[in-house]
Amino acid sequence: MARFVAFSRYISQSGSRISMSKPLSCMMINGDRGFSTINNTTTGQKSEDSNVYITELNGGFLKVNMDENQKHPKPIETCKNAANDRDDSVSVSISKYHEPKQLESSLPETVLQYERQRRKTQAAKRASAPLHKSQLLIKYNDENIIVVNKPSGVLTVPGINSNPSLLSLVYEEIIDEIDDNMKMEHMIIHRLDMDTSGIVIFAKDKDSMSNLQASFRDRNVSKTYVALVCGHISLKVDSGSIDLPLQRDHKHPPFMRVATDISEMEARQVVKDLNHAGYKKMIKKKPKPSQTMFRVLRREYVRGKDNEEKIPVTRLELTPITGRTHQLRVHCAAIGHPILGDPAYGIMGEASPNGGFEEKALEKIVPTRASIKLQIRLDKFVKDNDQCMCLHAKTLCIEHPKRREKLVFEHQPSFYKFCIT
Repeated sequence: MARFVAFSRYISQSGSRISMSKPLSCMMINGDRGFSTINNTTTGQKSEDSNVYITELNGGFLKVNMDENQKHPKPIETCKNAANDRDDSVSVSISKYHEPKQLESSLPETVLQYERQRRKTQAAKRASAPLHKSQLLIKYNDENIIVVNKPSGVLTVPGINSNPSLLSLVYEEIIDEIDDNMKMEHMIIHRLDMDTSGIVIFAKDKDSMSNLQASFRDRNVSKTYVALVCGHISLKVDSGSIDLPLQRDHKHPPFMRVATDISEMEARQVVKDLNHAGYKKMIKKKPKPSQTMFRVLRREYVRGKDNEEKIPVTRLELTPITGRTHQLRVHCAAIGHPILGDPAYGIMGEASPNGGFEEKALEKIVPTRASIKLQIRLDKFVKDNDQCMCLHAKTLCIEHPKRREKLVFEHQPSFYKFCIT
């Protein structure tokens, strides 16, 4: 049975663990899915149902992670001392929600199917659109590397359909500067999603390629993104961490979703059914730990078409600790604030809504989340203004592959100016 529990206590930080002291209250909420019980109100014993994600708000720092009793990874280490400048005894609110076995949608399935097909067609058109040299903005260029700003709606690399791409533009521009033994595909170090804009680095020789790829693989690279997300994040939240494992969405491939015990069980059954139907090479991949830090920069508004309506959005700084496919987009959706203009994980997107979680559950765990009504208004703003997805790789800090000096590259997003406070 799916359940929801909310309770508050005074707790104190003790190293990397949280110890309870002076329990104040324990509430059992009779929600749509029935009652939830806590067997031991002193220790806060958890329900046996393991499909849980937990939020902890401590002095303005929000931690989002799966139930620590599960096999999923524990919160990232940087969360340990989030309130190290505060009193030892602080008030912390903890919320839990349990994912129901059957995900529900607040929008008719016919509408969702129509929108998903429309967006799929639009994405294919954007991917195949010809590119022009004027779209190439070079931020830095030397004998070993070239750094450029990728516009939204442009593929980083050609892909299986050999579509126009940023890599092709760069290669044509600097073909005379590249080592003779370098093919175009050897220049690739990392990628951004087609609808994500921002800083991308390419290699111009084999040694630089190997050194840069090692830097990314060993996480010796620092990246920060800026995003506009739907709605205003709670005024109580200044920053936080999202530690939710991701897996391939078996209902909407090739997209991603948050992994739970239920979704893993369903994914295993899908692979089993496909193998039985003759798809012998289908193998279920394990969920991957996925961790994101965020910081609230400003709570802002965009103006509706009549220029009078103000619609709330929040400008976030996002720092990926891991680098999973669509990680930032799924994590933002999973906490109830999808990225503005996201064609996959936003309202009526191609992927599972809310990172795979149910609408009613998010309303309980995140009361200030962006409602369906608000997201529809913002989706209209995106369509009316032909606005791209508001996710931008703003900063890249990396060691030069040959000189070993620290380099920092930065470019402001194109959506930097149209918001009001």
